[in-house]
Amino acid sequence: MPAKLRFGLIGLGEIAYKSTGHVLERCVRAEAVVGMDPVDHIAASYQARFEIPCSTSLADVLSSPDVDAVVISTPHNTHVALGIRAAEAGKHVIVEKPMATTLEDADALIMACRMAGVVCSSKEGSVRYQPATARAKELIKAGAIGEVMATQVFGAANKPDSYWTGGYSGRVQTTWRKSKTESGGGILLMNYIYDIYRLRYLTGLEVARVFAEYDTYRTAVEVEDFIAVTLRYMNGALGTFMAGSSAPGASKSGVRGTRAVGNRIFGTAGQIVFEDRGLLVYTDNEVEGLKTGEWTELPFAEAFGDQSYVTYFDRFAKAIAEGTPVDIPCEEGRKDLEVFLAAYRSGETHLPVDLPMA
Repeated sequence: MPAKLRFGLIGLGEIAYKSTGHVLERCVRAEAVVGMDPVDHIAASYQARFEIPCSTSLADVLSSPDVDAVVISTPHNTHVALGIRAAEAGKHVIVEKPMATTLEDADALIMACRMAGVVCSSKEGSVRYQPATARAKELIKAGAIGEVMATQVFGAANKPDSYWTGGYSGRVQTTWRKSKTESGGGILLMNYIYDIYRLRYLTGLEVARVFAEYDTYRTAVEVEDFIAVTLRYMNGALGTFMAGSSAPGASKSGVRGTRAVGNRIFGTAGQIVFEDRGLLVYTDNEVEGLKTGEWTELPFAEAFGDQSYVTYFDRFAKAIAEGTPVDIPCEEGRKDLEVFLAAYRSGETHLPVDLPMA
């Protein structure tokens, strides 16, 4: 087997250009060897920047013996069909978030990968490698907050009109973000699927019931630009999401890491708050590294940067090389998707939605 897991990139738009290409250049165990995009000037500019052969032909990726795995970074509703074709070509599959727009599609991709004997992973799980997330996991295991009572996610952005046709970079002009069918959803699914994975991973809890209300107030799109979600976890804990993409006064991409905005976990003995550069922790217990009965700030040089993606790809490649399970299989991505699709269904019916027992 080659020293590095060799990736073919399917879709060379915003996320591939701004993040994935740079990440793979920094990996020890993984590298990009070829790319494709249906838009010729996008493929050409990617080749010029990252110095790998790029074309408009999917076959150039899937038929190449030099490709061991693919990264799919395309409109949400195309992830599954492309993933199935990659699996059938014998390539391992990494799918950008969300892995699909329906549970039926998610199941189809999981089954196709199983039948082909390849590994499938959903990329939102990379947040587990962020230093703040890893430390929070250790603190919860050490009993810093006791039993989990509630979780909170709150964030607001003010996405410009140009976002809906060109993302933040304007690299590719398209309208898929506006479409409910093509995107699967708005602010919740596009931007906060990382957060539901993080909370599930940190607490070990699955969601039992979801209630949501949402609407589109200031944006000419089919998807929501504000949503409020209430969760009931299987241990009885509560959870909330409040997210908006059209909030006047917010930055275009949102301020996710302040005492008012971000992730928070409430326990019977304390709290953990995710901030810009780390954690703010309160505990009533005696835990190494924390002040008892006070708030402790735990800063990190890189709380939410690209290093977590580097770790994600390198650990994926290591698992493939050693024949061991990957940390974040697509079954995890399906669970994240299931929660948010239940929220959309609740918003449509104005009724709570029960999830199958995990």
